[in-house]
Amino acid sequence: MKIFVNGELMRGLSMHKLLTDAEFIREASTAPIYRLFSIDDQYPAMVMALPFEDGYSIPGEIYHIPEELWPRIAANERRLGLYPGPIWLADGQALRGILSVRELCEGYEDISRYGGWRIYCETKSSS
Repeated sequence: MKIFVNGELMRGLSMHKLLTDAEFIREASTAPIYRLFSIDDQYPAMVMALPFEDGYSIPGEIYHIPEELWPRIAANERRLGLYPGPIWLADGQALRGILSVRELCEGYEDISRYGGWRIYCETKSSS
């Protein structure tokens, strides 16, 4: 099974250890239909852009994972208030990934303009 990740599951970040049995395929970006929020600078939350908002292409990584790993990843994300859902990529394919309900993002910084979670984190640490 292929999945798209765009937060702490990416290479070199805190939750990447959950992907030890996964095979990195390539970097990729979503279709420009999402917004990205920083939840207490601990993890990102991605939502579909509303019709009146600009959508952004969010960078991430594609992995091939064993089927039995997906429930463990999804359970970890659910404890953060996120949920599994389809992620539309720039190349038109849809992969499994993690999304957020918009209500979770209320009051948090919209970091869409930074160009992804990794870049946002690097910007914050260099400030």
